[in-house]
Amino acid sequence: MKDDLIILKQYYTAAAKQVPADSFFKQTLDHKFAHSLEVLRQGNDILEHTPELQNQGETFRDLAQKALLFHDVGRFEENVRIFNARRNGTEIAAMSDTYDHGVIGYELMQNRPPYNDMRILFALRWHGKTMEEIYASDMYRQIKDSPQFDDIMQILYLVRDADKLANLYAAKEHDRLRRDLFYAQLPDAILNAPLSAEVKARFLAGKLVLSATLRSFADRILQLLSWIYDFNYPAAAEIFKQERYGEFLLDMLAQYHHNPQDLQQISAALAAKIKR
Repeated sequence: MKDDLIILKQYYTAAAKQVPADSFFKQTLDHKFAHSLEVLRQGNDILEHTPELQNQGETFRDLAQKALLFHDVGRFEENVRIFNARRNGTEIAAMSDTYDHGVIGYELMQNRPPYNDMRILFALRWHGKTMEEIYASDMYRQIKDSPQFDDIMQILYLVRDADKLANLYAAKEHDRLRRDLFYAQLPDAILNAPLSAEVKARFLAGKLVLSATLRSFADRILQLLSWIYDFNYPAAAEIFKQERYGEFLLDMLAQYHHNPQDLQQISAALAAKIKR
């Protein structure tokens, strides 16, 4: 994958030249480059421990590794666009494709062989969306009858799982949760607010916590815990368990949410899921 790494670094370097070296944007670019390598590492681990993927052959493995490595390639240009928008006082539309790294990455690689393969492109475009959004998309309807449909979805699931595990690794090993933009932008009153009722109820119902529902940093922590409900491959859930990410996040949650009964319920729900 030497050539792939060189190309990814080219996208990173081009973006890094367009933002101040001492800025939050440069720090984010550095993190996203390291994150891309970590997603590849986590994805390879899942591949090695998932027989159904092991049996797919070398072509599938090569496509999967490219999707893992380039899944966030749109983040580099996305950060440059956000930097320029803020510098120019331009309003950033939250749902705009202009600032959607999945869309940007898809468009960047769409006309670039050998990455212009839907088995790669679909993962780039949709890995950051909920499965409900994916199923409702025109692109999903277009690929459903493709002979490559199973490969496309297997690689998407792999990227989604590896992406989550890489983010959990960064949170535990590099305190990334308290160094991201969500944390930095929260005023103290909201930062230290308890779990919101909607987020707590969604987690206890065994559902993925959605970004749009987050109201506090405690909500953000519980969102990461809820990823246990969204893993596609048993190997990913096993890594979550082995690395003790649940315990780590529960300990962090207790620093921001001080209701022992809630914490006990959340811990019990997590334990029940992991034991299944």
